[in-house]
Amino acid sequence: MLFLGFLLMKNLLKPETAPVIHLLRSAEIRTVMATGDNMLTAVNVARSCRMVEVGEPVVFVNAVPPSDGQPSALKFIPAESPPQQLEGSYQQEGCFPEQPLTHFALNGKSFAVVCEHFPDLLPKILVQATIFARMSPDQKTLLVRSLQGLNYCVGMCGDGANDCGALKAADVGISLSEAEASVASPFTSKIANIDCVPIAIREGRCSLVTSFVVFKYMALYSLVQFVSVLLLYTINTNLSDLQFFFFDLVITTTVAALMGKTAPAKELGPERPQGTLINPLVLGSLLLQTGLLVAVQVICYFITVSQRWYIPLNSTVTAPENLPNYENTVVFCISGFQYLILAVVMSKGYPFRRPLYSNGEPVSLSRPPVPPPP
Repeated sequence: MLFLGFLLMKNLLKPETAPVIHLLRSAEIRTVMATGDNMLTAVNVARSCRMVEVGEPVVFVNAVPPSDGQPSALKFIPAESPPQQLEGSYQQEGCFPEQPLTHFALNGKSFAVVCEHFPDLLPKILVQATIFARMSPDQKTLLVRSLQGLNYCVGMCGDGANDCGALKAADVGISLSEAEASVASPFTSKIANIDCVPIAIREGRCSLVTSFVVFKYMALYSLVQFVSVLLLYTINTNLSDLQFFFFDLVITTTVAALMGKTAPAKELGPERPQGTLINPLVLGSLLLQTGLLVAVQVICYFITVSQRWYIPLNSTVTAPENLPNYENTVVFCISGFQYLILAVVMSKGYPFRRPLYSNGEPVSLSRPPVPPPP
């Protein structure tokens, strides 16, 4: 056998990673690394991709299980400490380090010990932990579920078979390959980097806001039509079948379909959309809009009947025999404009969607440019 030399392999950080991490942190979206690599490798990658910024300290969490009559121990060791100071640089449970902008780093063994012997400290560690090294597939899944237990909405990116469990357990799992991970993941990216994460977040926020917008529009449309019919019923008339058909098919269906065509916003900001319909903001908006619409219809009706040219309705017959009449005409015209105004008012753009007038423009799903770090 002839020795020819060593073969060195280097796995470089993808150029898209650091800008995406910076964009997510700017949008106040927390990023966490769960990897099977060595701890020092994981820390170096976290610093390179700006998951840990320059000047932000890293603290190793070292948990030891009980053995030989000794209780379990938990140490917090600053990564920047000199080697001779590491042994004495630790704190016990009563002196938990809660410093701002401090990143905890722990391996799979320590994570398992913390889960078993320090369950009361687990939430505090998870809130500050950024780097999880030497994690097994089951531990990645447990990490995702533990974060969900703290009311985090967890998104997971992975490209290997060891990520399948975590991808399936996450609220949003994105596979970066078309191999085994794509089977368990709800989403599969066509590009093999995390550039897809801001796109998925922007699309998700836009979809959620659009769903709420269409719901509120359809609810207000029903209330407006109810008020129109109730107002006309009190004077023994109603809308004609052709008017109902025009409202339902020509205006409402077309407007509702076009409202769903609005593309997501180009920027990813720190604002979060409403996550539920049953909240004061949504219900208050519906009630205020309903009151305003009812008031406008009633005021326009009384303005019409107070005009000199107004001819009173023949109340001895019912609709459609007494159609057309002034009351029917004014309610039909006012409510028709109200449907169109509602569509414009409800189609809010910033900060989650583009403006309404951009519906016909081509949509690009590329990541917006990120300014270079200072």
